[in-house]
Amino acid sequence: MSSPRPLPVRYPEDVEHLDGAARGELRIPACRTCGHNFWPPGPVCPRDFGTDVGWVTDPGTGRVNSWVRFHKSYFAGDAVPYVVVQVRLDSGPRLTTTWSGADDPGIGGAVAVSFRELGDGVALPEFGPVAS
Repeated sequence: MSSPRPLPVRYPEDVEHLDGAARGELRIPACRTCGHNFWPPGPVCPRDFGTDVGWVTDPGTGRVNSWVRFHKSYFAGDAVPYVVVQVRLDSGPRLTTTWSGADDPGIGGAVAVSFRELGDGVALPEFGPVAS
């Protein structure tokens, strides 16, 4: 199945993240020298500027830092309105993704990652409320 929405470009810095999402894993870069997890991916650690950067599987839990509701469709096939959240992962980095919850997110609310299948073997992480 193909998605009517454009699929993400597979930049070298993002391949591990995208391949992890296709396997149902949230993969983020981590400095092997100082242990700092960070986002967005890059060739150096933003904390110590070390170049020994690898990838770790993050548990995908965190809290809502901010959110916004979009009322305009930017891609064919997008249902509007939709909500985008910025999540501060418990491991530190902030990610901006789509919201999978039925209700509006609450600032500071606990969230967990899930993965939205786009087709053609591509999935993207999105966050929703922690199941109670």
